[in-house]
Amino acid sequence: MSSYAEKNLISGESIVLKAKINFLAIIRQITWAVIMIVVAIVLDSNEALNAEGVEPIKTIVVAVCLVIGLTPLLIGILGLVCTSFAVTNKRVIGKTGVLKIETLDLHIDKVDTVTKKAPFWGRILRYYYVEVRGSGSSKPVTFKYISNAPQLKNSITEAIEQHAAEARKAQAAEIA
Repeated sequence: MSSYAEKNLISGESIVLKAKINFLAIIRQITWAVIMIVVAIVLDSNEALNAEGVEPIKTIVVAVCLVIGLTPLLIGILGLVCTSFAVTNKRVIGKTGVLKIETLDLHIDKVDTVTKKAPFWGRILRYYYVEVRGSGSSKPVTFKYISNAPQLKNSITEAIEQHAAEARKAQAAEIA
């Protein structure tokens, strides 16, 4: 399956570095899902709850436990799978979100700031939130659960420097 960045490359453009998504970021949702599945199994296997009038209520409670446990897990997995972020030799490209989709398609010379933040669990599980702000934009686009944020930030900086050097060479050739 190709990523959002690969699908949106223009001619003469190549991917320098793709973001790596840290799947440990949903460890809380995994833990919650396991706890709720265990509760559902214990409730389902409890012989005391197999009385004639209690059986339908037990089935409903088991189903509710499964929904409460699996819904956050599915939302977390969708969030991770639907995040794509890459640096090319010409642009910074990305997409995040499931229902509310935010995209980033920013020419490399229009990148204003790139910030990486590590929340408490991010420091422990080694993932970052990366915010990219372009010139003229009012708010940054945030990509969550990125493992290789320091490398991405360095790649963006190098791409900006390379673009500036190429622009200087082109300008010097034009003057000469």
